[in-house]
Amino acid sequence: MNWDAIGAIAEVFGVIGLIISIGYLGLQVHQGNRVAQDSAFQGVFSITLDHVRGMVEGDNRDIVIKGLIDYDNLKGSEKIAFDHLMIGLITVIESALISNDMGLLDDEQPDGFAYYIRTRLMPYSGMKDWWVDTKDLFSPAVQSWVAIQMSKTDMESDFLGIK
Repeated sequence: MNWDAIGAIAEVFGVIGLIISIGYLGLQVHQGNRVAQDSAFQGVFSITLDHVRGMVEGDNRDIVIKGLIDYDNLKGSEKIAFDHLMIGLITVIESALISNDMGLLDDEQPDGFAYYIRTRLMPYSGMKDWWVDTKDLFSPAVQSWVAIQMSKTDMESDFLGIK
């Protein structure tokens, strides 16, 4: 066997090794993306669960109901509690929207939040009044998203039975 043949065989093995390395790297990137997606979903899910639990426990439940009915008549600690509970909720939604834009969450998570606020919160005048007072705390993208949800809300619905 001459040196040219040995060189050609070595090049073939080199190309095969390169293809295997690239394939392995692609697999590692794909698995890394899946881990990031799972982590993003678990994070948003956990934060949402904790926040919603906080909205319905103890005095917060009554404050949320009072705020949804008539935000402008909340005073002092009730207004602070309602404000921060709603800010927290919209911030969780903002996090999900950002994660969705990054490709870490699929469209089901923001769509679920959209359905939740359209049916459980937006039909109540207190929520609209709170949003008018508070929307400037949020990015234009979140303001736009909430405006879209408001435009899709059935303002006659009363899921909570408090109208």
